[in-house]
Amino acid sequence: MSGLKEAREKLFQRRTELQKTMRIELGETAAPGYAARCRMEDNTRIPLNEEYYVQLAPEMNAFADEVRKELAARPALPHGTAFPAEHVWLWGGPTPEWGGSMQPDTLMRNAPCFNAENGVYVYGATNEEMIARHSDMKKLLAMVTTTCRAPGQQPESNAECAENLSRLSLKYPNIKGGMMDDMTAALDNVTDQKIEQIAEVNRCLKKHNPALELYGVVYCHELGVKDYSRIHPYLDGVNLWHWYQEELLDVEKNVELCRKNFPGKKILMGVFLHDYGTADAGTLPDLLLYQLENARVMLEQGKINDLVILGDREIMKWPEQAAVVKGFLAGK
Repeated sequence: MSGLKEAREKLFQRRTELQKTMRIELGETAAPGYAARCRMEDNTRIPLNEEYYVQLAPEMNAFADEVRKELAARPALPHGTAFPAEHVWLWGGPTPEWGGSMQPDTLMRNAPCFNAENGVYVYGATNEEMIARHSDMKKLLAMVTTTCRAPGQQPESNAECAENLSRLSLKYPNIKGGMMDDMTAALDNVTDQKIEQIAEVNRCLKKHNPALELYGVVYCHELGVKDYSRIHPYLDGVNLWHWYQEELLDVEKNVELCRKNFPGKKILMGVFLHDYGTADAGTLPDLLLYQLENARVMLEQGKINDLVILGDREIMKWPEQAAVVKGFLAGK
């Protein structure tokens, strides 16, 4: 067994043990000092477990050592200029879950951290009050499905939500389309029912404004496993995410596989500051930098279209990771 694989398995095992004994829900961990940061900056957030990260540290450090060995053996990527702000999006919105903020303008408040000109507004209601709050963003995608929506924030059906966004786009021209979170994540394959749902959302989104685009969240571990061919007519692009942080070591291959699974579609590359799949803690800064360096090259090559950072809530949860991404995007 390779050193990296063994370290990863020990990390995941320790994560499982700690979450069972500490009774931690997915995404509800943070770096020490989180409660203090909340008191100073945003008291609308619920407490998260800070001790978990302390207890996980030995296994996390061993995993990090193996990742660094792997990265050191690879050729250096070319240096470039600062990542263009017009290609950077911040994902966020008000939610009481995962350490989220309940400030209605949380996405707008946090976008300057990354010099992000664009926003993927999620979790909150898709209504005129909330869309108007985000009218200063250059481009906006908004949530159009109930999956991962904050409790009580989508009283209407997905089709009604999408059509409402279509109407609002006539008044708010920065609206560029809709986002379907975890589009097929809960399915072993793309079912007839899912195809019909996506087709209906597409029709309703474009009913009043045919220029709007429909995007769906896809995870790289779904690629090559599920048959997406029958939803191609209803998608304009995908938001690609790496659920397990070690998958970032193959980020270029994963993008190529995404291009194969979704030929001709736009690809927004997602950047997780919080690694949900492996550690349920902050993503290793080394892997974040490796992903971002590759993203800059792939943007120049036309293999991806934009970068989406998740999210507004993680900046306070994982300040080291946020600083690394901020520095990279600023060209430092």
